[in-house]
Amino acid sequence: MYDKNNKIIVKITNITPYGAFCRAERADGLIHISEVSDYFVKDIKDFFDIGDEIEVDVLDFNIVRKHLKLSYKNCHPELLKNDDKEIQEIKTAFQNLNKKQNKTDNIENINKINENE
Repeated sequence: MYDKNNKIIVKITNITPYGAFCRAERADGLIHISEVSDYFVKDIKDFFDIGDEIEVDVLDFNIVRKHLKLSYKNCHPELLKNDDKEIQEIKTAFQNLNKKQNKTDNIENINKINENE
């Protein structure tokens, strides 16, 4: 009926602080707040309104309960964090720290030389 990683269209039926409930053709589902965006989500209502029809990714389907676990962010790459970029930022931060450390070491070395003279 609903396979993992398939994209489907759902209609938002209710919004709570922890997620958005929705309806697909033959099942109800939930988009948990953690599946809205990788970035901080203060209020889900900033993303959806009741009645919105949106594309989501199927994470899981419970055939007995006819319940879908859904992801909005998987259909919207701009809401995903780019790990490569974060690693690059960290490398840059360490390079800047090393530059500062080298400057400090150079000052300490100059002071030692001056003390020995």
